[in-house]
Amino acid sequence: MTSFVDILMSQRYIENYFKRFATDQPLLKEAIDPTCKMIVVIPCCNEPDLISTLNSLKACEQLEYSVEVIVVLNHSENAMFDVKKANEQTLLEFGKWNSLNELTHLKFHVIEVFNLPKKTAGVGLARKIGMDEALRRFASINYNGTIVCLDADCLVSNNYLTAIDQQIVKSNAGVGEMNFSHQFENEKNNNLKEGIVNYELFLRYYVAGLRQSLFPNAIHTIGSCMLVKANVYAKHGGMNKKKAGEDFYFLHKIVPHEKFVMVDKGTVFPSCRTSDRVPFGTGKAQQDWLNKDDKTYSTYNPKVFEDLKVLFQCLEKIYDPTFDNWAFELPASITTFLEAHNYFEKLNLIRANCTSQQQFKKQFYVWFDGFLCLKFIHYARDNFYPNIPLVKAAGTIINSESADPTDLLQVYRDLKF
Repeated sequence: MTSFVDILMSQRYIENYFKRFATDQPLLKEAIDPTCKMIVVIPCCNEPDLISTLNSLKACEQLEYSVEVIVVLNHSENAMFDVKKANEQTLLEFGKWNSLNELTHLKFHVIEVFNLPKKTAGVGLARKIGMDEALRRFASINYNGTIVCLDADCLVSNNYLTAIDQQIVKSNAGVGEMNFSHQFENEKNNNLKEGIVNYELFLRYYVAGLRQSLFPNAIHTIGSCMLVKANVYAKHGGMNKKKAGEDFYFLHKIVPHEKFVMVDKGTVFPSCRTSDRVPFGTGKAQQDWLNKDDKTYSTYNPKVFEDLKVLFQCLEKIYDPTFDNWAFELPASITTFLEAHNYFEKLNLIRANCTSQQQFKKQFYVWFDGFLCLKFIHYARDNFYPNIPLVKAAGTIINSESADPTDLLQVYRDLKF
C-alpha cells in the first residue's frame, strides 16, 4: 500500500519536473478516466501501418481499469513533402479508425506535433512529448501510473497489458523492460529475415555477456519495450531529446537508482524493416546488412566480458585501503583503459567518499554504468580483442557449437537473455 509520505514525495517530484523539464502545456483536452493506471505512448513519423499496432492493442485482454494510448504524430519543420503527406494520411486513418473503435476500457488519442524544431526533432523529443503528457494526465488524478513505451511498427501479444499490470503496475518496481521478439518468421525477404535474426542475436548476446561479467545492470534498452512509473520518470528528469539512443540513455540514467523488472510474461513484436532516420538501431542495422557484400555478422569478442568480470570481482580490494596492489590484478585492457581516461583518479575519489563496502559498490556502478561499459568494450575491441563472427561469440557464451543463428537465437530467447 502506498503511504502518505510516498504520495507526498511523488507529488513533489512531479511538481518539480513540470517546473524544470516538461513540455509547455497540456496537449489533450479530454479529461483522463480517474480509474486509468496505464498510458501507452507511441511516437509516429512516416509510419505506413499504425492501424495494425492499434488493432494489436485493441485485441489485448482487458483489465479492470481503463488504459489510454497516446499517439504522438510528428515531423520536423524541414521534413520532406512525402513525410508530411504520409503523416497527414495517418491522421485521417487514425480518425476514421478511432471513430469505429470506441471502447470503454481503452481510449485512443492522437497528438499532432508537426513542424518540430529541426535541431531537436526526432524520436527522443516525440517520446518526451507523449510521456510528459502521460505524466501530466496522471498528475491530474493524483495517481502514480505506469507510462508504457511502444513504437508504431510493433505488434503485441494478447497478454501484453495484463503482463504489464501483473509485473510492474502492481509491483514496487520503478522501471522495466518488456520481453521482445522480432517478427522474422513471416518475413518474405530472406535478406531482411537473416539480418534481423543476427541483429536480435547480437542484442541478446551483448546482454548475456554483461550478465556473465557480473555487471548488475545488464538490461536490454529497446525504446518500444520501456516502462516507467510516473514518479520515477519525474524524479530522474524524464525523457531526453536525443534523435537516436534515447532509450539507452534514459534507462541507464534510472536503473542504477530504482528497482528494475523484466516483464517477461507478455511480448512486443518489433518489425524487421530498414530505416535511414537514425544513425544506429534496428532499422540502421538492417539497412547496413542489406548493403553488405560479406554476409558475416561480426561482434565483440567474449574476452571483453571476461576482462570486465575481473574488474567487478576486484571491487572489494579496490575499496580496501590496506590493499595497494589491486591494479596489478587487472587485465591490461582494463588498466590501460582506466589510465587513458584518468579513471584511477575517479576510483580513488569514489573510495574516499564512501564509508562502507556496500556504499562504494553502489556508487561505483552509478559511475561505471551501461554507457561506460560500452565505452570500455569499444576500447578493448579497438586495442586488444578484434571482433569475431557473431555465431562463434554467441556460441561461446552458452557453450554451443551451432553455426545456425536462428537456432542460437532460440536458445537465447529460452534462456531469457
